[in-house]
Amino acid sequence: MDRTSTIEPGFYLYELTAETLCLGERIRAGVFRPCLRVFTSTALAGALKARFPHPNRSIHCVARFRGGIDRDGFNVPNLLTFSPRDRAIDSSTIPLEIEFLSNVRAEACLAKNDLTRTWPAEFDLYLGAMKSKGFGHCRLRRIDEIPLPSPQRGRLICRIPDTDDLKNIFGIRNVIAPVYGYLFQPERGGTGHYARALFEDTLLEAYPFLLRKEHATP
Repeated sequence: MDRTSTIEPGFYLYELTAETLCLGERIRAGVFRPCLRVFTSTALAGALKARFPHPNRSIHCVARFRGGIDRDGFNVPNLLTFSPRDRAIDSSTIPLEIEFLSNVRAEACLAKNDLTRTWPAEFDLYLGAMKSKGFGHCRLRRIDEIPLPSPQRGRLICRIPDTDDLKNIFGIRNVIAPVYGYLFQPERGGTGHYARALFEDTLLEAYPFLLRKEHATP
């Protein structure tokens, strides 16, 4: 729960749609940019802060692909070969192969607070990589409000920083079999740092919308 909020704790459930989405970071000096099959809470928070800037309020959000990857024509993996142009020599550089998802359907859970309750029921934002090339234009539509549920045991379906504040907000407890990694957390002034995070398939107890549906148990 956001300790500075004056409203009842809970979450807004949004439908997230996009024509194309490229999630993840390019490997330095690499020629292939893979696309994650899960959302990271840091990328979602960064996109929402860019859409609704506020210097003193926290934004916490997680998301998962509806129905999984490459199901019924949704969230379909694709490859695009792109040759960046070096303006200094007026020539194309080594081609870059980009993996992305098309016809994206997902659901996002946004923590309620005094800031997020003022947001419209529908809005657009830009998420992920290659935004200058037309990727990542997302539409969010609020479809429900969720009171604080009871934590369940299951496998994590997203990536989220391993901090006490976020664990409290999303009901994360009793981390049984962690899968650790690092997520980049942007800061003011265009800087940032890498922080330890819980990655997908971590076995733990958390609110059900953070868990793979086939693995969640009371």
